[in-house]
Amino acid sequence: MNFKRVASAIFLYPLLIITLLKAPLYILGFLILLTAFVCFYEWSNLYNYPISLCLLGNSLLISGLLFAFLFSPSLLSIFYFFFFFSFLFFLFQFEKNFFWSFFFSSIVGLFFLFLGFFSIWELLQSFGRHYLIYFFTVVFGNDTGAYLVGKKFGRNPFFSSISPKKTLEGFLGGLIFALIVAFLLNIWFKLFASPYITFLTAFILSLTGSMGDLFESALKRVAGKKDSGKIIPGHGGLLDRIDGVLFSSPSYYLLLILILKNFN
Repeated sequence: MNFKRVASAIFLYPLLIITLLKAPLYILGFLILLTAFVCFYEWSNLYNYPISLCLLGNSLLISGLLFAFLFSPSLLSIFYFFFFFSFLFFLFQFEKNFFWSFFFSSIVGLFFLFLGFFSIWELLQSFGRHYLIYFFTVVFGNDTGAYLVGKKFGRNPFFSSISPKKTLEGFLGGLIFALIVAFLLNIWFKLFASPYITFLTAFILSLTGSMGDLFESALKRVAGKKDSGKIIPGHGGLLDRIDGVLFSSPSYYLLLILILKNFN
């Protein structure tokens, strides 16, 4: 077992929960922006962006998130803002290989990170802190279950062309952990009226959380990198730790809108 990984989780998870429960809204907004900044920096490192492109991308991401937090514009306007200024950067120094190497990955990075972090902000604003604690705990429960069960019982490869260490047993272990964690949290917080809804949200979070992990594994495989960074002992980069969170937060937000308006 990776003891650095365990120690990091034991320290960081309670810190996250205390922050979600106690911190003022403006502090949480600042922490989301700071985390987004670090994640795009790590994204830039994956693809070896020049410093000018790294700075531009982070400027676009942070300004786009800040504008969305304060004024709630349409996503179309934010995405066009990203697309316009990203291309403008390449327009003045166009070179075929440079454009091919960096433009599309930077656009994907901006869209992916914006959607993930903006959804977390919207969850906080629209549904409250307990729904966000449920979200993080279920996604991290899925990660923990997949890691522990896969390490101990993993035999059958699961999307091995993307991530050779992923196993079917690990995926199922993560799903079971997510279902158990969701059930226990719902008893405590009473977020969902029906256990079927609780299990549905846990299943979707487990599925999208695992897809987020595979998504970043695919990116690292293309980039030829093992980790996005080294900021968290035992995990690698911050992006390595929250890839499932960022991939699953939009689906959770949309699911809550559907459930709480129609079924809860």
